[in-house]
Amino acid sequence: MGRKAQLTIIQKIALGFLMTACFGLVATIYALSSLGSQTEQANELINGDYRALMMATTLRQDLLALDRLEKAEDIITDINLDSMHLRRREDFLSNWHKLRNLPLSQPLPQKMQLAGDSYIEKLERILVVKDLKLATGGKSLSPLRKELLKQFDLFMKNRETIIDASLLGLTSGSTRAFRITLLLTLFGISLGVAVALSVILAIHRSTRDLISATSRIANGDYDCQIDIRRNDEFGELARAFVRMNDQLQHLEQVRLDANPLTHLPGNMAIDHEINLRIENNESFAHVYIDIDNFKSFNDRYGYQEGDKAIALVRDILKEVLSEIGSTDHLLGHIGGDDYVVLTSPENAEPLAQKMILAFDEQVPLLYNIEDRTTGFITGRDRQDNEIQYPLMTVSVAVVTTGSLSQPSPAAISRECAKIKHHLKMLPGSNYLIDRREQR
Repeated sequence: MGRKAQLTIIQKIALGFLMTACFGLVATIYALSSLGSQTEQANELINGDYRALMMATTLRQDLLALDRLEKAEDIITDINLDSMHLRRREDFLSNWHKLRNLPLSQPLPQKMQLAGDSYIEKLERILVVKDLKLATGGKSLSPLRKELLKQFDLFMKNRETIIDASLLGLTSGSTRAFRITLLLTLFGISLGVAVALSVILAIHRSTRDLISATSRIANGDYDCQIDIRRNDEFGELARAFVRMNDQLQHLEQVRLDANPLTHLPGNMAIDHEINLRIENNESFAHVYIDIDNFKSFNDRYGYQEGDKAIALVRDILKEVLSEIGSTDHLLGHIGGDDYVVLTSPENAEPLAQKMILAFDEQVPLLYNIEDRTTGFITGRDRQDNEIQYPLMTVSVAVVTTGSLSQPSPAAISRECAKIKHHLKMLPGSNYLIDRREQR
């Protein structure tokens, strides 16, 4: 089963900023929308009910002024009073029509409209004459005016109640908008902080685990458990760390397995590489190099000279591999005077040929002049019989994976042993490549 989908650190940080920005944007849009709505309501209130209240107040004052003028005309006769009466009447008519056309939250009361229309109807019949009192029929407007004043008082009281309620609604709406805006903003910030804390804790936990694992590996403890289930950057880092730990553990095993004389990989490293190449379905050649008559040389000249001979073979193999341009090889020392080279099949024969030429040219120089001249050294076997041992030669056995139906380290080693046994019965240095078909 695959790992559960999980946001990466970068995605979490981006998500935190995005959520904060989104909630901030929503809060801003809501605040501006609420402000626009309240501004619109305030404008409607000012241009409607508030203006109606002011105009009703003005109309009431006009009615009272007309009443005072009529009372004054009962006492004195003055042309200026007529002029003032006409002007007040025109102002009243103009303001009344404006009041009727205002956009109100509630329409004008029907009684008020009837009283106003009746008063205006009678007022518009008045002709501009010198004797105003005669034209108006004396005090015939007074009852209509009183009724209209009463309606204006009721209307103004009603408008004041409506305006107070609207102002209270605007205040309540502003408070509600402020609270919702603050809530959205705080919620967005809280989500951003939560994501930030999650990222910080994840970084802290992962860093702590990696530091602890690093310390343990530095002390040679490779058996450390690291959580690799995360699917973020630290999960990738943890998996890379595990791979590094495995590689370090393998290198440590190779180091411990390496031959102390030649510092080349030993049996474990060679078997590991063989198995790895087989698993990857790679074709390769297993080249086995064995020094013939090494024991007699070691007995005659001592182990230090014997170590020189073994090191010389290592140097020859490195030089030959460099000459043939091999880049995918493994040079290993399985112990004593035996070496193994894993290389591509096409490099196997050039390697064997050049190895034998270089060996036969350089190894005789390890002997003294007398032994080189005679071509052998004298020694004794286990029965204390004197025996003549030839100078050291080399046997090179080559087995390719193409000659085996089911290649494995054991199968390859078994075939090499057979070839080596055959080569050791031949004089001088020799090589043999198993060219048989798969078996």
